[in-house]
Amino acid sequence: MIRNICSIIILGLLLSSCVTFEDMRSANRENIMKVQDGYSSAQVTQTMGNLVNNDGTEKMTNPYKTEILNHNNKNYTVWYYYTDRIGDNNWENGMTPIIFLNDSVVAIGWRSMEKLGLDSKSSTIRLK
Repeated sequence: MIRNICSIIILGLLLSSCVTFEDMRSANRENIMKVQDGYSSAQVTQTMGNLVNNDGTEKMTNPYKTEILNHNNKNYTVWYYYTDRIGDNNWENGMTPIIFLNDSVVAIGWRSMEKLGLDSKSSTIRLK
């Protein structure tokens, strides 16, 4: 009996951390609005959450991916969050970047990233 209860609790905990792509997009759109310039990477992680989607074909986590871009002798760290669906694919589409300099948010979104003069070599599709 106790073994069954423990199994149910563990299963519930495992399932609660996995979300659908739609849930992930919705939560990320809502949470990204709370992120502010000056937030540290730890504050962004806390605000955005550690969502995981694993639908059996692909695993997607928050952030989906990161990259470092060098511009004017400064290394910017960019975290990409899945916020919008474009076409039939879920991966590499509809990402919103959060840009850090010295572990502090300096920009959010593609337009802000471009204003900084940053150009990602990623295949991530940019929303206009």
